Amino acid sequence: MNASRRYAALLGIGVLIGLSRPSARAGDYHRDASLPCSDCHVMHYSEQHGYGGETVAPPASGGPFPHLLRDAVIGLCLSCHDGQTGSGGIAPDVVQSAGVGQAAHRSAGAFQEPPGAQTQNGHGLDVSATPPGGSGTMTLGCVSCHDPHGNAYYRNLVANPGGQSGLGVTAASETAVSPTATHYDISNIHYTASDGGLSAWCGGCHGSFHGAGGTTNVGGAPLGDTNQAGVTPWLRHPTRDVTMAGANLNQHVDKSRWFSPLSSRVPMVSPSRTIPGTGAGSDNEVFCGTCHKAHGSTHRYGLIWDDASTAEPEDGVLEMQTCQQCHYK
Repeated sequence: MNASRRYAALLGIGVLIGLSRPSARAGDYHRDASLPCSDCHVMHYSEQHGYGGETVAPPASGGPFPHLLRDAVIGLCLSCHDGQTGSGGIAPDVVQSAGVGQAAHRSAGAFQEPPGAQTQNGHGLDVSATPPGGSGTMTLGCVSCHDPHGNAYYRNLVANPGGQSGLGVTAASETAVSPTATHYDISNIHYTASDGGLSAWCGGCHGSFHGAGGTTNVGGAPLGDTNQAGVTPWLRHPTRDVTMAGANLNQHVDKSRWFSPLSSRVPMVSPSRTIPGTGAGSDNEVFCGTCHKAHGSTHRYGLIWDDASTAEPEDGVLEMQTCQQCHYK
């Protein structure tokens, strides 16, 4: 499969966001004519060539596989999404270090271990575990989060992960789609909605870590996070419905930091797309992606470490440097 066809066959797992612009196309790839069926499926598990005469990878050993796939699901996805290099349209590399032509700072980071291997640095593919803050075990695969045939959401994210309901995703991205280094770089992604957005979406599996103020943990225990001084204490770091203006007012943040001219910043939700804004009126909100990479990072728990004094993002040498973007204590 050549580079342009691989780009057309993107699974699109660069970032865990949806699209808020009704006029824009939602699922970028894996839909309509952008992905030939034969790139993933075989009728008889014996084809050695493409239907148009092009060269394609033969079906993997160990088959036939369910759903007439050329390989097991994760292996099939990674046949395009691991190790791609080049220029122009190439499938985003989502495993370990990115090669030439890939985004220098991929918005979703990367899985730090191959499928089947445990990692403490974020999500692990094909590993059975109980999601932190969740209940019950699950085996995470690409299709746990992404629809291989495309859908109405950006990056083909599935609605209602973890068997929940009412969990769509909203956000916005710039329109740059090529080269890949532009499309998937953190500088090209702008998150615009939190309620009903990414934090709620992640909560489909990580229920006890997320939610609006006053909601409950997995199991029904109250979070207590109502942001009402003297009524309830903070039990979780807020990931929804608390703006930086509100945090400045109740003195949970140091306004001399976030609202100062930092050279680089961690991601933040901003419906107005104004970051940082002002201490009195900032709509910026912390969300899951403020501190964590969706796929993983070189740090424990997929954390982002960023030194705000330098223009280079994600170059921190201490975990606390990220905390100090808001809390300079």
